[in-house]
Amino acid sequence: IVTPSTTTAAADNAPPAERLPQPAVEGPLSVTVPLRADVVAEDITIHDDAGLISLAARDASMKDVLALIARTKGLNLVYATNVDDRLTLTLDRVTMEDALDSILSVSGYTWNWNKNIIHVSKVDAGTPLPPEIQGRQVRVFELDYASAIDVDQVIKGMLSPIGKSFVSQSSPTDNRRTKEIVVVEDLPAYLVRIEQYIVQVDQPPRQVLIQVHILEVDLEDECRHGVNFEQLAQIANTDLSIRTRGLANPIAPQAFFLQLSGGDLSGIVEALKSTTDAKTLASPRITAVNGQESRIQIGQQLGFRVTTATETTSLESVEFIDVGVVVRVTPHITRDGNVLMRIKPEVSTGQVNPDTGLPEEETTEVETDVFLADGQGVIIGGLIQEKDTNVQSKVPFLGDIKYAGALFQRRTVAKERSEVVVALIPHVFPLTPCEQQRMEFDGMRASQPLLHGALCRHPRPYEPQLADTFRNPVPVMPARRAAFRAAQCGDCQTAPCPPGSNSQSSCWPRIEHPNLALPPEAVLLPPTE
Repeated sequence: IVTPSTTTAAADNAPPAERLPQPAVEGPLSVTVPLRADVVAEDITIHDDAGLISLAARDASMKDVLALIARTKGLNLVYATNVDDRLTLTLDRVTMEDALDSILSVSGYTWNWNKNIIHVSKVDAGTPLPPEIQGRQVRVFELDYASAIDVDQVIKGMLSPIGKSFVSQSSPTDNRRTKEIVVVEDLPAYLVRIEQYIVQVDQPPRQVLIQVHILEVDLEDECRHGVNFEQLAQIANTDLSIRTRGLANPIAPQAFFLQLSGGDLSGIVEALKSTTDAKTLASPRITAVNGQESRIQIGQQLGFRVTTATETTSLESVEFIDVGVVVRVTPHITRDGNVLMRIKPEVSTGQVNPDTGLPEEETTEVETDVFLADGQGVIIGGLIQEKDTNVQSKVPFLGDIKYAGALFQRRTVAKERSEVVVALIPHVFPLTPCEQQRMEFDGMRASQPLLHGALCRHPRPYEPQLADTFRNPVPVMPARRAAFRAAQCGDCQTAPCPPGSNSQSSCWPRIEHPNLALPPEAVLLPPTE
């Protein structure tokens, strides 16, 4: 207890009678509390346990951490002078490779182990270094189905700052350039990601068989405005719903679409042929590749001259226009076996004007996208065209008299209407067993990660692995446990026999299928000391 100094001086100068004990007066307390010692920087501890490193550092220099790891492992270390980042880390029983990856990757550095020397360098395009210093590798990817230019555009966004990619395209005019090749030079970690992307992209394209029926129906008086498909559906005993486009839009094409199964569509086509004056213009079956346009034309090509004039000469060439019935189909096959088709039927007539020499064309066309299941069909109707036809009637025998027969003839111009009906049925080709297995394996291998977080490996049972003391102990069935422990090599009395040896090789479990799982009673042998 500390009292004020003014109170003590007044008590000493007082008379003896008044020198009485003064009561204690509470005043401010002075307390000294020991503070925590200053945090010691550069605090690094490392421990090597059977090849695994346990490392802890607090606000330490990266140079000191790397030098301590190299000294512990007995390796040489080379790094640039600009490696001066500060680190705080805790690693428990990890390999030297994982420790270096974790330490350097968070700071934008990379390392390479070459001839017992560890080289540490900055991942920066501004400081070019030899490949053996930075650890850059070259991979050549030969593409079977994808375009090298399209793949390279995506790869350039996946490269590291020091990575490069090059393209070699195939050429139809050069018999020595027959492959689509992408060459990538980058760090191994980036090459793995690029390989995963290419595996998923470079897949065989799906194919679809499209059955097409193109019919022309002459419209008589009872059906001047088009074919009555509802009546045909009743005849064929089929339920259908008619979908139209652009009823509220006066400039939209007056076409309609019917979606129904393939068997029902064949019944409607047969009913159309039997009940109306219809004729089949074409009935092809085409195989189309996913995403590629297929074209069917029934008609003719009209040629006309085109003159190109220059300052000194003029060149004359012949060009053609297509008239008749043209159907363009572009299928897009989904993973579940459905087909998204873009269909563009076109009905056109034309002629070349004799006065101007230019073509004149009248076209009726429609373009639509339909989503169909495998074997489901679609009918596109409403493509009506009208043309003038000269009709001649005459009196028998008298109308054939020369010069005078014109008096017994009558010529009229009649308008004939016809409708073009297009029916399509897609059938998706199934994948071959090899392609299906490759797609499943490559997709599973590319989609599943290697690690969970930073240090935990993701299980990949479909990939072959050797027995490892720390990461992959050998699984043993309970019934074979004694035989497995008794199996020993002639040169070593403690290690089990490797697969393929003559001594009890049948005790090793053989995994033949990626999806094979161990039974619940399976046990894992402890690591061999």
